[in-house]
Amino acid sequence: MRRHVALAVVALALAGCGGAGSTHPTTTATSTAAPSSTLTSSTTVSSSSTSTSAVTSSTTTTITPSTSPTTSTTAPKPSTTKPTITTTTTARPTTTAPRPATTPSPTTVATSPAVLVWRGKTTKPVVALTFDGGSDCGYASSMISVLRANGVPATFGVTGKWVTLCSSAATAIGQAGFDVINHTWDHKSFTGLSTGTAPLTREQILDELAKGEAAITTAIGRNPKPWFRPPYGDQNAFALQVVGSAGYRWSVMWTIDSLGWKGVAPEQVVHNVVDKATNGAIIVMHVGSASTDSAALQAVIDGLRARGFGFTTVAGIV
Repeated sequence: MRRHVALAVVALALAGCGGAGSTHPTTTATSTAAPSSTLTSSTTVSSSSTSTSAVTSSTTTTITPSTSPTTSTTAPKPSTTKPTITTTTTARPTTTAPRPATTPSPTTVATSPAVLVWRGKTTKPVVALTFDGGSDCGYASSMISVLRANGVPATFGVTGKWVTLCSSAATAIGQAGFDVINHTWDHKSFTGLSTGTAPLTREQILDELAKGEAAITTAIGRNPKPWFRPPYGDQNAFALQVVGSAGYRWSVMWTIDSLGWKGVAPEQVVHNVVDKATNGAIIVMHVGSASTDSAALQAVIDGLRARGFGFTTVAGIV
């Protein structure tokens, strides 16, 4: 097959050149195969007139890259315009449940404890006479009469049981306009110190205060709050806290104890009170039948006045 092709090429060459022995023509064919390259093809044909024919065929194909046309390979730049993103926010329904209204328990409300009062805050020469009623009616009525006759204001610390038992004396206290102090319902020691009993619980203390307050208010016509006097003078931090939580701001103690409740002679009562009196002193006496305070009361009033002391209530100096 190759030989037939070679003979055909020789015949074409001889016909174009005028015969054998002429110069070997070189045919260059240039074609543009693609927009980006040039195809060059060269064919050389040699022939001899000798009896033995020799055909040499050489084909050289050269592909030369063309610089025309230029094809851009640079990728297009992306748009620099930032897309507008619209965010739609859907309001969430409130999931927090409403807080229920809370009513603080009286036993857990943070309150200030009752303040102990031993003496009035005054520099004036005045004293406060106080009278406790917790057992029997004793000399209450006669002592009220002495105080009223001398125009001496006073403060009575009474229990609920006492005002219930001694209703006439309680009425007289109210009519005279004397101040009152809640001395509890039945004179139980809150701490048990003086009686050797167990301390009262919070509930028991609150009950003593509430029952005493109700009875005093009914019998005397005056609410004793915010004044409280601890039975036997027994008190501690716990008791003061509970008393304060019940609305009693003051726990009234005393500067001078007449000691009439011990049955000392009336002259000794006068000495204990008059000779020891100081400005703002709070003096405690008792109305019970076992006390000698009633017998000494007029002498006490006279002796204090002789020393230049006037009289007021606890509320008047605290």
